[in-house]
Amino acid sequence: MYVNFSPDLIYSSSSWTEEQGVRCLDVELHRVQDVGDILPNPWRELSWTEENRKSLRENFVSYKLVVETVSQVRALLLGPVGSGKSSLINSIRSTMFKRIMHLPNVGTAAGSFTKKLKSYDIRVEKGGPPTALSLCDVMAIGDEDFTGLSLSDTRAVIKGHVPEGYQFQSDVPISDKISGYRAAPTLEDQVHGVLFVLDASKVTSYSTSLRNNLRKLHTTASDMGIPQLILLTHVDLVCCAVKEDVKYVYSSRALQEKMQKAAELVGLPLSYVVPVKNYMSELSVDRNTDILLLSAVNSILQAVDDALEDQYPGGITVQHTQTTPNSSIGVAEL
Repeated sequence: MYVNFSPDLIYSSSSWTEEQGVRCLDVELHRVQDVGDILPNPWRELSWTEENRKSLRENFVSYKLVVETVSQVRALLLGPVGSGKSSLINSIRSTMFKRIMHLPNVGTAAGSFTKKLKSYDIRVEKGGPPTALSLCDVMAIGDEDFTGLSLSDTRAVIKGHVPEGYQFQSDVPISDKISGYRAAPTLEDQVHGVLFVLDASKVTSYSTSLRNNLRKLHTTASDMGIPQLILLTHVDLVCCAVKEDVKYVYSSRALQEKMQKAAELVGLPLSYVVPVKNYMSELSVDRNTDILLLSAVNSILQAVDDALEDQYPGGITVQHTQTTPNSSIGVAEL
């Protein structure tokens, strides 16, 4: 690259002239982050050490929620097309297996890739025993009932009426006429928690009809006594600092605003919004990404645990065993 400099007004034109060409062998560009983009102190505290990643994983593996008829927490993923529901499942599995998982349940099509009710056990390791969490994927939410998962079908899934592998049809609502319909589902068949999966880069551009659907789903789950969280994906697309390292997730002013917007969309408090970053282009797992995902898992299990304790005071015995730093094993009577 060649650059011509104008005559120097201070040191005279003898130093540089218009005719004198200067050859630049390397040009280095630096991006200056706007000071206002990054808060001086994170607004949520999270340790980004290897020790914490190990502790979070061990806590997840040892987490026990033993109700008389329930062996696992069933968490239902609800979100619009492209929000990252299926990628989230793969990412959490990758975190546990300590390597990137390449599973066939992730699509890039414009329409909803998932068409069936499918439950995914999160296992301790590949081929190992299942953990206390099972994620349920369903058809994406649309702007209207006829363009995605309907409100009535969502109710049927939460109540446990819908059999595993059922293929959703927007024009055919779920009823007791479908094959495998559970007329009297057990507590184990039911959904114990709802996770709204939203794209951080799109929360300000979702249509009014989609927003209305999200509110209706929130109201429905609340009326049924189901705990809910919002998992905000694609956080690396709204802040350059977070894209470089997710440890800045709670220091980013832009992301804080997106989380607040997501809370308003669904109708939940900001404390119910949990940011995550899915593994999309990586070829190996990352410590800080793992920590963010495992923290979300911990929030899911605690939310369901709190709801069960509130719903069944003294009615069901729950043996809750969790290993945490400087804590002992406890047993709670619900």
